[in-house]
Amino acid sequence: MRVIKWGRILPFFLLTAGMTVTANYGFAEENNPNKNKGDWDFELGAVGGITPEYEGSDSYEPLAAPYFHLSWKDTVVATTRGGGPGLYLQKSWFDDFSTKLGVRYEGGRDEDDSDALEGLGDLDVGAVAVGGVAYEWGPVEFSAELAHDLTGDRDGTTATLGAEYSTMAFENRGRFAIGPSVTWADEEYMDNTFGISSAQAASSQNNYSPFDAESGIKDVGLNASFSYAVTEQVSVLVSGEYARLLGDAADSPLVDDEGSANQFQGLLGLIYRW
Repeated sequence: MRVIKWGRILPFFLLTAGMTVTANYGFAEENNPNKNKGDWDFELGAVGGITPEYEGSDSYEPLAAPYFHLSWKDTVVATTRGGGPGLYLQKSWFDDFSTKLGVRYEGGRDEDDSDALEGLGDLDVGAVAVGGVAYEWGPVEFSAELAHDLTGDRDGTTATLGAEYSTMAFENRGRFAIGPSVTWADEEYMDNTFGISSAQAASSQNNYSPFDAESGIKDVGLNASFSYAVTEQVSVLVSGEYARLLGDAADSPLVDDEGSANQFQGLLGLIYRW
Protein backbone atom coordinates (compact mmCIF):
# COMPACT_ATOMS: atom_id res chain seq x y z
CA MET A 1 0.00 0.00 0.00
CA ARG A 2 1.44 3.33 -1.07
CA VAL A 3 1.88 6.54 0.86
CA ILE A 4 -1.25 8.72 0.78
CA LYS A 5 -1.66 10.70 -2.44
CA TRP A 6 -4.32 13.29 -1.62
CA GLY A 7 -4.66 14.39 -5.24
CA ARG A 8 -5.72 10.90 -6.31
CA ILE A 9 -8.48 10.59 -3.69
CA LEU A 10 -10.24 13.82 -4.60
CA PRO A 11 -13.46 12.08 -5.72
CA PHE A 12 -13.56 10.10 -2.46
CA PHE A 13 -13.95 13.16 -0.29
CA LEU A 14 -16.21 14.96 -2.72
CA LEU A 15 -18.47 11.95 -2.36
CA THR A 16 -18.35 11.85 1.43
CA ALA A 17 -18.91 15.61 1.94
CA GLY A 18 -21.96 15.93 4.12
CA MET A 19 -22.75 12.22 4.22
CA THR A 20 -22.02 11.38 7.82
CA VAL A 21 -23.30 14.70 9.19
CA THR A 22 -26.65 14.32 7.44
CA ALA A 23 -27.17 10.72 8.47
CA ASN A 24 -26.13 11.29 12.07
CA TYR A 25 -28.22 14.45 12.46
CA GLY A 26 -31.28 12.75 11.05
CA PHE A 27 -30.90 9.90 13.51
CA ALA A 28 -30.08 12.19 16.45
CA GLU A 29 -32.98 14.55 15.81
CA GLU A 30 -35.42 11.66 15.58
CA ASN A 31 -34.30 10.31 18.95
CA ASN A 32 -33.80 13.69 20.64
CA PRO A 33 -35.53 16.48 18.70
CA ASN A 34 -34.85 19.06 21.44
CA LYS A 35 -31.09 18.63 21.24
CA ASN A 36 -29.40 21.78 19.86
CA LYS A 37 -26.33 21.76 17.66
CA GLY A 38 -23.32 23.40 19.33
CA ASP A 39 -20.86 25.84 17.80
CA TRP A 40 -18.31 23.09 17.17
CA ASP A 41 -18.62 19.99 15.01
CA PHE A 42 -15.89 17.34 14.95
CA GLU A 43 -15.55 14.07 13.05
CA LEU A 44 -12.61 11.66 13.02
CA GLY A 45 -12.16 8.38 11.20
CA ALA A 46 -10.40 6.39 8.53
CA VAL A 47 -11.16 5.46 4.94
CA GLY A 48 -9.75 2.86 2.60
CA GLY A 49 -10.36 1.84 -0.97
CA ILE A 50 -8.95 1.35 -4.45
CA THR A 51 -7.81 4.02 -6.88
CA PRO A 52 -5.89 4.19 -10.19
CA GLU A 53 -2.12 4.36 -9.86
CA TYR A 54 -2.28 7.72 -11.66
CA GLU A 55 -5.01 9.69 -13.43
CA GLY A 56 -5.59 7.67 -16.61
CA SER A 57 -4.05 4.39 -15.41
CA ASP A 58 -5.63 1.00 -16.02
CA SER A 59 -3.88 -0.45 -12.94
CA TYR A 60 -5.28 -0.03 -9.43
CA GLU A 61 -3.88 -0.03 -5.93
CA PRO A 62 -5.23 -0.08 -2.37
CA LEU A 63 -5.21 3.21 -0.51
CA ALA A 64 -5.82 4.19 3.12
CA ALA A 65 -6.13 7.68 4.59
CA PRO A 66 -7.19 9.41 7.82
CA TYR A 67 -10.38 11.47 7.84
CA PHE A 68 -11.18 14.55 9.91
CA HIS A 69 -13.67 17.40 9.82
CA LEU A 70 -13.63 20.27 12.30
CA SER A 71 -15.96 23.23 11.91
CA TRP A 72 -16.94 26.27 13.96
CA LYS A 73 -20.48 27.55 13.45
CA ASP A 74 -20.40 25.96 9.97
CA THR A 75 -18.23 28.92 8.94
CA VAL A 76 -14.55 28.11 9.59
CA VAL A 77 -13.77 24.57 8.50
CA ALA A 78 -10.63 22.41 8.61
CA THR A 79 -11.28 19.15 6.80
CA THR A 80 -10.08 16.38 4.51
CA ARG A 81 -13.37 16.61 2.60
CA GLY A 82 -12.93 18.08 -0.86
CA GLY A 83 -9.78 16.31 -1.99
CA GLY A 84 -7.18 16.78 0.73
CA PRO A 85 -6.45 18.59 3.99
CA GLY A 86 -7.90 22.06 3.63
CA LEU A 87 -9.00 25.21 5.44
CA TYR A 88 -12.15 26.98 4.28
CA LEU A 89 -14.49 29.86 5.01
CA GLN A 90 -18.06 29.02 4.07
CA LYS A 91 -21.39 30.77 4.45
CA SER A 92 -25.05 29.93 3.88
CA TRP A 93 -26.64 33.06 2.45
CA PHE A 94 -30.10 31.56 2.26
CA ASP A 95 -31.57 28.22 3.25
CA ASP A 96 -30.73 26.87 -0.20
CA PHE A 97 -27.60 28.81 -1.32
CA SER A 98 -24.05 28.66 0.07
CA THR A 99 -20.49 29.65 -0.87
CA LYS A 100 -17.00 28.59 0.17
CA LEU A 101 -13.45 29.87 -0.26
CA GLY A 102 -10.26 28.22 0.91
CA VAL A 103 -7.00 26.37 0.29
CA ARG A 104 -6.37 22.62 0.21
CA TYR A 105 -3.33 20.40 -0.28
CA GLU A 106 -2.97 17.93 -3.16
CA GLY A 107 -0.07 15.55 -3.51
CA GLY A 108 0.47 15.12 -7.25
CA ARG A 109 2.19 11.99 -8.55
CA ASP A 110 5.63 10.35 -8.52
CA GLU A 111 7.25 8.68 -11.51
CA ASP A 112 7.64 5.48 -9.48
CA ASP A 113 3.86 5.27 -8.94
CA SER A 114 3.62 3.25 -12.18
CA ASP A 115 5.84 1.73 -14.87
CA ALA A 116 4.03 3.96 -17.36
CA LEU A 117 5.49 7.06 -15.65
CA GLU A 118 9.14 5.98 -15.57
CA GLY A 119 11.41 8.67 -16.94
CA LEU A 120 8.75 11.40 -16.90
CA GLY A 121 9.75 12.90 -13.56
CA ASP A 122 7.54 13.76 -10.61
CA LEU A 123 4.52 16.05 -10.84
CA ASP A 124 4.23 18.03 -7.60
CA VAL A 125 1.15 20.04 -6.73
CA GLY A 126 0.86 21.36 -3.16
CA ALA A 127 -1.46 24.26 -2.30
CA VAL A 128 -4.63 24.69 -4.38
CA ALA A 129 -6.97 27.70 -4.06
CA VAL A 130 -10.64 26.72 -4.13
CA GLY A 131 -13.89 28.64 -4.53
CA GLY A 132 -17.34 27.13 -4.81
CA VAL A 133 -21.09 27.67 -4.74
CA ALA A 134 -23.97 25.28 -4.06
CA TYR A 135 -27.72 25.54 -4.52
CA GLU A 136 -30.27 23.13 -3.09
CA TRP A 137 -33.51 22.53 -4.97
CA GLY A 138 -35.56 20.01 -3.03
CA PRO A 139 -33.61 16.74 -2.87
CA VAL A 140 -31.13 17.91 -5.52
CA GLU A 141 -28.01 19.99 -4.90
CA PHE A 142 -26.26 21.76 -7.78
CA SER A 143 -22.64 22.78 -7.25
CA ALA A 144 -19.77 24.53 -9.01
CA GLU A 145 -16.10 24.64 -7.99
CA LEU A 146 -13.14 26.56 -9.40
CA ALA A 147 -9.65 25.38 -8.35
CA HIS A 148 -6.25 26.89 -9.18
CA ASP A 149 -2.79 25.53 -8.31
CA LEU A 150 -0.79 27.94 -6.16
CA THR A 151 2.39 25.87 -5.87
CA GLY A 152 4.01 22.91 -7.60
CA ASP A 153 4.55 21.87 -11.21
CA ARG A 154 1.00 21.39 -12.48
CA ASP A 155 0.18 25.12 -12.45
CA GLY A 156 -3.35 24.56 -13.70
CA THR A 157 -6.97 25.55 -13.25
CA THR A 158 -10.07 23.36 -13.26
CA ALA A 159 -13.80 24.07 -13.14
CA THR A 160 -16.23 21.37 -12.02
CA LEU A 161 -20.02 21.32 -12.26
CA GLY A 162 -22.02 18.71 -10.37
CA ALA A 163 -25.49 17.69 -9.31
CA GLU A 164 -26.49 15.29 -6.55
CA TYR A 165 -29.80 13.70 -5.66
CA SER A 166 -30.02 12.47 -2.05
CA THR A 167 -32.62 10.77 0.09
CA MET A 168 -32.81 9.50 3.65
CA ALA A 169 -33.56 5.83 4.35
CA PHE A 170 -33.89 3.30 7.16
CA GLU A 171 -35.74 5.63 9.54
CA ASN A 172 -33.25 8.46 8.89
CA ARG A 173 -30.25 6.29 9.76
CA GLY A 174 -29.09 6.08 6.15
CA ARG A 175 -28.47 8.52 3.32
CA PHE A 176 -28.17 7.56 -0.34
CA ALA A 177 -26.81 10.00 -2.92
CA ILE A 178 -26.08 9.82 -6.64
CA GLY A 179 -25.15 12.39 -9.25
CA PRO A 180 -23.12 13.35 -12.33
CA SER A 181 -20.20 15.74 -12.71
CA VAL A 182 -18.17 17.32 -15.49
CA THR A 183 -14.72 18.92 -15.24
CA TRP A 184 -12.98 21.39 -17.55
CA ALA A 185 -9.21 21.94 -17.30
CA ASP A 186 -7.01 24.65 -18.78
CA GLU A 187 -4.01 24.04 -21.02
CA GLU A 188 -1.46 24.10 -18.19
CA TYR A 189 -3.33 21.44 -16.20
CA MET A 190 -3.90 19.25 -19.26
CA ASP A 191 -0.39 19.55 -20.69
CA ASN A 192 1.41 19.05 -17.37
CA THR A 193 -0.80 16.08 -16.42
CA PHE A 194 -1.36 14.33 -19.76
CA GLY A 195 1.20 15.89 -22.12
CA ILE A 196 4.64 14.48 -23.00
CA SER A 197 7.41 17.02 -23.62
CA SER A 198 10.34 16.33 -25.96
CA ALA A 199 12.64 15.88 -22.96
CA GLN A 200 10.21 13.46 -21.30
CA ALA A 201 9.80 11.50 -24.53
CA ALA A 202 13.59 11.12 -24.79
CA SER A 203 13.96 9.90 -21.20
CA SER A 204 10.80 7.79 -20.98
CA GLN A 205 11.12 4.05 -20.53
CA ASN A 206 8.15 3.45 -22.84
CA ASN A 207 9.51 5.39 -25.85
CA TYR A 208 6.68 7.90 -25.90
CA SER A 209 6.31 10.42 -28.71
CA PRO A 210 5.89 14.08 -27.73
CA PHE A 211 2.25 14.98 -27.09
CA ASP A 212 0.68 18.37 -26.46
CA ALA A 213 -2.59 18.43 -24.52
CA GLU A 214 -4.90 21.41 -25.00
CA SER A 215 -7.56 22.83 -22.68
CA GLY A 216 -11.04 21.31 -22.75
CA ILE A 217 -13.46 19.01 -21.00
CA LYS A 218 -11.26 16.61 -19.03
CA ASP A 219 -13.83 14.11 -17.82
CA VAL A 220 -17.45 13.32 -17.02
CA GLY A 221 -18.37 11.14 -14.10
CA LEU A 222 -21.06 9.52 -11.99
CA ASN A 223 -20.83 9.22 -8.20
CA ALA A 224 -22.91 7.08 -5.85
CA SER A 225 -22.63 6.89 -2.06
CA PHE A 226 -24.38 5.52 1.00
CA SER A 227 -23.79 6.33 4.67
CA TYR A 228 -25.42 4.67 7.66
CA ALA A 229 -25.53 5.91 11.27
CA VAL A 230 -24.88 2.87 13.44
CA THR A 231 -25.29 5.08 16.53
CA GLU A 232 -25.65 8.83 17.09
CA GLN A 233 -21.83 9.06 16.92
CA VAL A 234 -20.66 6.26 14.62
CA SER A 235 -21.30 6.04 10.86
CA VAL A 236 -20.10 3.75 8.12
CA LEU A 237 -19.93 4.86 4.52
CA VAL A 238 -19.38 3.32 1.12
CA SER A 239 -19.02 5.10 -2.20
CA GLY A 240 -17.98 4.54 -5.78
CA GLU A 241 -17.19 6.67 -8.80
CA TYR A 242 -16.90 6.10 -12.53
CA ALA A 243 -15.23 8.77 -14.66
CA ARG A 244 -14.62 8.86 -18.39
CA LEU A 245 -11.63 10.87 -19.59
CA LEU A 246 -12.32 12.90 -22.73
CA GLY A 247 -10.52 14.93 -25.37
CA ASP A 248 -6.74 15.24 -25.11
CA ALA A 249 -6.85 13.57 -21.68
CA ALA A 250 -8.14 10.37 -23.32
CA ASP A 251 -5.79 10.74 -26.34
CA SER A 252 -2.65 11.05 -24.20
CA PRO A 253 -0.15 8.17 -24.59
CA LEU A 254 -0.36 7.78 -20.80
CA VAL A 255 -4.03 6.90 -21.24
CA ASP A 256 -4.54 5.65 -24.80
CA ASP A 257 -1.39 3.49 -24.95
CA GLU A 258 -0.57 2.59 -21.35
CA GLY A 259 -3.80 3.23 -19.44
CA SER A 260 -7.54 3.57 -19.87
CA ALA A 261 -10.03 6.41 -20.30
CA ASN A 262 -12.39 4.50 -17.98
CA GLN A 263 -11.57 5.33 -14.38
CA PHE A 264 -13.05 3.69 -11.28
CA GLN A 265 -12.64 4.38 -7.56
CA GLY A 266 -14.20 2.82 -4.48
CA LEU A 267 -14.24 3.74 -0.79
CA LEU A 268 -15.20 2.26 2.57
CA GLY A 269 -14.95 4.34 5.75
CA LEU A 270 -15.71 4.47 9.46
CA ILE A 271 -16.43 7.86 11.06
CA TYR A 272 -16.91 8.91 14.69
CA ARG A 273 -18.68 12.22 15.38
CA TRP A 274 -18.53 14.22 18.60
